[in-house]
Amino acid sequence: MPKYTNYGEYLESMGLVLKDGASIFCLNPETGSARPGPFCEERRSLVSANSVGALRSIIITGSKQFSSGTMGSILRIAGGEFSTLRAKQMLESGDLKKNDVQGWFDLVKFDFGNWGYGILTTESITDDKIMVKIDECMSCAGMPKLDKAVCYYEGGRITGGLSEVTGELWQFKEVNCWGLGDDFCRFELTKVK
Repeated sequence: MPKYTNYGEYLESMGLVLKDGASIFCLNPETGSARPGPFCEERRSLVSANSVGALRSIIITGSKQFSSGTMGSILRIAGGEFSTLRAKQMLESGDLKKNDVQGWFDLVKFDFGNWGYGILTTESITDDKIMVKIDECMSCAGMPKLDKAVCYYEGGRITGGLSEVTGELWQFKEVNCWGLGDDFCRFELTKVK
């Protein structure tokens, strides 16, 4: 094993840099490395790349074990279940009112920003269709084009609680994603009839 005189040399040998002002690692853009990892240049505001690395390792290894469709379903269900519990908690405490769709999205925006999931913007809300944009998405920001959308957890996290708050079933379709070649995510949420 090579000997290093300091921690910086060790990180450099791995193609990593310690991001200024944070205790997280990012791929060094000067290495030209194509290996998976936290791509911090694409998550300028949300710097919690440790959770990014954890989720992406689950996506990558889970997809190899179960197929990407099965892993997507697992992540969608996990996000939806957690989201449903979060909505129930907020409804029971009185901090969120039944059918308060904007209140739900305000809460999701708060959670996403504070937990490092991404920067959520509600673009439009109608009775049966909602458009939501996420910048710096935890699942995909900085990923290369994969010809498929990959943000199952975030979609489930948005729609599970929405269904709980409205008492109606909602589904999502990710129409923009880093995996599709975009530099943001956009979800189209539709009410199931």
